[in-house]
Amino acid sequence: MKPFSILLLRSTVFFCLALLAIVSCKKDDDDGLPITNDLRVLQVNTEGNAITSGATDLSVISAFELVFSHGLNTSAFEAALSITPDADYAIAYDATNSLVTISFNTPLAYETEYTIRLPQGAYGASGAASTGDFVFTFTTAAFEPPGLSLQSDESGFFEGETLTVTAKLDRAILEEVSMELVFSGSAQGEGVDYSASAASITIPAGQTTGSIELTALPDGDLEGEETITIALTNIVNAVEVSAQMLTVTLGDTPPSLEIAGVLSLKIAG
Repeated sequence: MKPFSILLLRSTVFFCLALLAIVSCKKDDDDGLPITNDLRVLQVNTEGNAITSGATDLSVISAFELVFSHGLNTSAFEAALSITPDADYAIAYDATNSLVTISFNTPLAYETEYTIRLPQGAYGASGAASTGDFVFTFTTAAFEPPGLSLQSDESGFFEGETLTVTAKLDRAILEEVSMELVFSGSAQGEGVDYSASAASITIPAGQTTGSIELTALPDGDLEGEETITIALTNIVNAVEVSAQMLTVTLGDTPPSLEIAGVLSLKIAG
């Protein structure tokens, strides 16, 4: 056989083998995602990542993208879709009505399993129908309380002055945080040596601080330096960074300065 014929034969065999490999790969691809005109959910995404049914530790403010094989009849789809337990949600679509975004108007419950369900039916814009129910479950993450600390804008104050006491979280959360204050120390509260604007502090959801004011009351007595100690109890939705016990000092009204006279010195020139 001539060298050219051998080369041609080898090239033909190589081409056939390559074509066979491509066809085989295409068949494998088709086996994984068969070609069909049935309505299907191709993928579910949250926070930019694809997830599968049974996903756990999801944020209580997650949003979900459902990627469908066809554009949807939106009214039929929305009438059939359900989420359990009940959730307050909104639905948005892309221009093709094949990408559905489900977002929640209020945070979901912590550490709770939810189910997104779409019964078998014809929800495609052109009548395409699903061949079975779509059921997708996910579980939200457990609540992690933020750290809580107590601080004041000054280490002490005098009679007639006001001092601010602030409760501070190390991060904002979606829940309201509340606590009660326990006062002790050598200074007497309840309007004797000082008064507090409140006996509790509430930090609204989404914020990191809440505060009260202490006012030192003038009594005309010389009592020397006294102390006010504040501790926390009945804390809801937060934990103390360490046992919080804030102590500030309360002093008598400082004596006023008086200038008895003015000395004038004239130097003769």
